[in-house]
Amino acid sequence: MYNNFFGYCQAALKNSYLKIGMVIVTIAIIGFSTVSHYGFSIDEATEMAMVRRNYELITKGQPIPSDLKYFGTLFNFTAEALFQINQYFHKGPGYSATNYEGDANDEKGKIKALYERMRIKHPLTFFTSLIAYLSVTGIVGILCGWEYAWLAPIVLALFPRFWGHSFFNPKDIPFASFFTLCTYGGAHLINYYQRNEPKLKLEFNKIYLFSISYGILIGMLSSIRIGGFLMLFFILAAHIGVTLGQGISQVKNIYKYAICYILMFLAWAATVTILQPASWANPVAWFFETIGYLSKHPLPIKTLFEGTEYPIQDIPWHFTSKWMLISIPIIFQISFLVGLGLLALKYKKFSDRARACSILVLLQIFALPIIAVVKHSSGYDDMRHYLFVLPGIASIATAALIWSYQALAHKKAVQLGSIAFLITVFAAILIEMIQLHPYQYVYFNRLSGGLAAAVNRYEIDYWALSLREGMEWLNKNANPKQPIIVAGALYPANLFADPNLTVISLEKATEKGLSKPFYYLPWGRWGFPKQFPECPIVHRVEREGVTLTSIKHCQ
Repeated sequence: MYNNFFGYCQAALKNSYLKIGMVIVTIAIIGFSTVSHYGFSIDEATEMAMVRRNYELITKGQPIPSDLKYFGTLFNFTAEALFQINQYFHKGPGYSATNYEGDANDEKGKIKALYERMRIKHPLTFFTSLIAYLSVTGIVGILCGWEYAWLAPIVLALFPRFWGHSFFNPKDIPFASFFTLCTYGGAHLINYYQRNEPKLKLEFNKIYLFSISYGILIGMLSSIRIGGFLMLFFILAAHIGVTLGQGISQVKNIYKYAICYILMFLAWAATVTILQPASWANPVAWFFETIGYLSKHPLPIKTLFEGTEYPIQDIPWHFTSKWMLISIPIIFQISFLVGLGLLALKYKKFSDRARACSILVLLQIFALPIIAVVKHSSGYDDMRHYLFVLPGIASIATAALIWSYQALAHKKAVQLGSIAFLITVFAAILIEMIQLHPYQYVYFNRLSGGLAAAVNRYEIDYWALSLREGMEWLNKNANPKQPIIVAGALYPANLFADPNLTVISLEKATEKGLSKPFYYLPWGRWGFPKQFPECPIVHRVEREGVTLTSIKHCQ
């Protein structure tokens, strides 16, 4: 009996899909159990307000203010819908879904509304990141086979900046996840195209249905960030690239898929238009206006890079590549470069699906950053706008590790040594992520000198997450009769304040006239920590000996 049970367990552990499932479930358990540890990021209130502004546009005809009309809606609409459903079940049929608590003059009501939405949105953000983990698993499964594909989500989870952003970033993580899903799904679509030549007539069949479905998926991607529309060109480029592998004469047959691509485009256009109320008056004009606005973001702010503060419209051409160099663990940079070489060597032996996958992954990694350099696009907040390249890099890095391991099949001692080395390196990255928790997104690799070397040279806690920890210290230690002045970002602190404390922004405090005593909690950016140099620091929020924010007591 025991032998049978032991044998069953051994057989189960050899099952590739079971191992993948175990890894994904483990990642999910760790993520959902720690999601409540993360603070409220600087942009989240704006993202939440964007939903209300779109609602007012639809129901009252009120124009969307500022640049909110250019923001992607899909993720924010989904989060708001889940919030409203949750409110309905808790408050009953009498609950008004259009009642945005405190959005007018009630500051406490506004804070409560933001906090309740955050409690829904943060778990949803992490849940969305699981799409990326599943997609990189699929990509590696296509390139290397499913036996070792379980390694892919582990590698991606050990990209500290991707993991750290996965709990609160409502723009870049959903975009990265859907982009990677489009890459994985696109490989299967092209493989299906290669095996099923369509007829040049409209009829209901699978090839057209799949084309429409993929167009909807690209539309959803574009409704998170408009740059996702480039996937329409990526899929065509990959299709041509795979067809070239069968001989240049075969490329002329691409025209037979014209209806497929027309249907894909129409499905994309319809999805984007439906999901972007700001585009309804003139979808074409809105599209080009949005592309122009976001590529040259006119925000009058500066970003710290290599010790110099640059206007975000004038960053050096190597801004994004340098951030990747200093923020991706070195082991994955090396394995990625090895993977590129091995990918080139193996490409001719690949199946059509693997070739399509290779092309799409490379386009995901390189195309948009190159376009941004050529167009001299704006850039700030490290490389977060290009987080979508990390799953692609993780996929190729994982493939390199697997291919290298397989090449050592006849050298068991070397294999075991390689496994021991990887476990050691992975453990070192994991330990540092634990030490940084919940600020993994401020990780700098050892090649750059680590977090300590980044002080006064690069942006660190630009999301203002550390204000939560600072406020929690004040909840326990501050004199409730003395106000707390928060500089730079009010809500990331105020959402976590004890109701008995008076919390006010530096701007409003200055308007009213500053009078001591008070506590000062600054966002660690743009010179805010240097304010009130005469006041002693009574507490620091630190990681690895680096101050993310500090609290001063002005008496």
